Amino acid sequence: MKKILLITGIIIVIIVLIFLRGPLSRHYYEKGLEYQDMELHEEALRYFSRAVWVRGGFTKARLGQALSHANMDNDREAVRLFTRAIEKEGGFAPYWFYRGVSNSMLGEVDEAADDFTRALELGYEPAQAYTFRGRIWQQLDRYEDALLDFSLALGADSTYGPAWFSRGIIKANGGDFTGALSDYNMAVKYDAGNPETYRMRGTVLANLENFSAAIDDYSLLIGMDASYAGLYRERGIFKHRIGDYVGAVDDLEMALELFPDDAEIFYHRGSAFANLGEYEKAMRDLDRSIEIDRGNARAWMNRGLVWLRSGEAGRARADFISSVALDDSNPQAHYLLGTAQAMEGDYQGSITGFTRAIELDGALAMAWFNRGISKGILGMHREALADYDRSLELNPGNPGAYLQRAVSRINLNDMEGGCEDLRTALDMGMQDAESMLKLYCPDRENVIVR
Repeated sequence: MKKILLITGIIIVIIVLIFLRGPLSRHYYEKGLEYQDMELHEEALRYFSRAVWVRGGFTKARLGQALSHANMDNDREAVRLFTRAIEKEGGFAPYWFYRGVSNSMLGEVDEAADDFTRALELGYEPAQAYTFRGRIWQQLDRYEDALLDFSLALGADSTYGPAWFSRGIIKANGGDFTGALSDYNMAVKYDAGNPETYRMRGTVLANLENFSAAIDDYSLLIGMDASYAGLYRERGIFKHRIGDYVGAVDDLEMALELFPDDAEIFYHRGSAFANLGEYEKAMRDLDRSIEIDRGNARAWMNRGLVWLRSGEAGRARADFISSVALDDSNPQAHYLLGTAQAMEGDYQGSITGFTRAIELDGALAMAWFNRGISKGILGMHREALADYDRSLELNPGNPGAYLQRAVSRINLNDMEGGCEDLRTALDMGMQDAESMLKLYCPDRENVIVR
């Protein structure tokens, strides 16, 4: 009798468990979701695992169990659990998608691509699946395939910000900065909480030389997240480029606290100081920049410019020579070298410097003008005239060019042309022309004497 009662009790318990299995597993599953929402992934895993133990075929609980491991960066175990789940229920698309995510985290890119493809075949969220697969193609340098997948994602859901962001990266890397900017703008519209979107858009704006807008994005980022403090460096450089020299100095000061041996920061801060007329500070920073990186041609050029503004033509010339030795393609450096040589009285050498600057940039009006002066000093007035003519074609608002052309014309006995140029120079405010008018043009008509 006792045996019968025992057997009956066991049967009753089993029947009760069978009937309670559904509600109990559901209870454990819902508790797991609660902990998952609170990002308490260990607790979530505990309850999802209980739900699976009570009812092994509970699909969503299996998914939660594997995702908990993934959320704890245990992607290897997550892949194992997803694989077991797929063996039991291979038609459940989320298993494939999330196994693809874990495989991608493990660097198993080929397996991840296959998983995302299978998820798409089973009808998983196309915007999300195409975006994730596109990122795999990107890692495999299959950029056309990546671009296609991101576009397919947006065709499925034009409000999916991550797809706009990812496609923007592909376009930017391919040099299509205008197209990338358009995509980043849409990414900001639909996924404004992603700080990387602002950083990448700022980079693209800088490539398009819209530094003011890039500064706005970086300012937003610096205020949004302290981890972006490194952007003080870029923001300071951008401020330097738009002429906000005080702002540049302030930002680059902050940047040096993070990157105390960054030659580029010293270069830009030194250049900003130079533009503010603080030559001692500029010299210290440019000295430090060159000390750290002797291969920066711009640093040598800008230090030479500081020497030039300080009246040290010889030291300036030495720095300009170093600059052009490192980068022979910069017309400004050759122009400044010619200027320093002229200041030292080496007019033939200055002609060489100005000529090289003109070869590199024929629209550099001051190079034509100063070469004309050096030629005139050497008595080469006919050649000087040609240089002044070209200089005035490029910059008709330079009164000095009319004055110097007048000198060469008068030396070539073209008194009428010389006096005309002197009158023009005087009209434009060049007072030195007045005494020359009195000297060379006293009997000519319409002489302006003030």
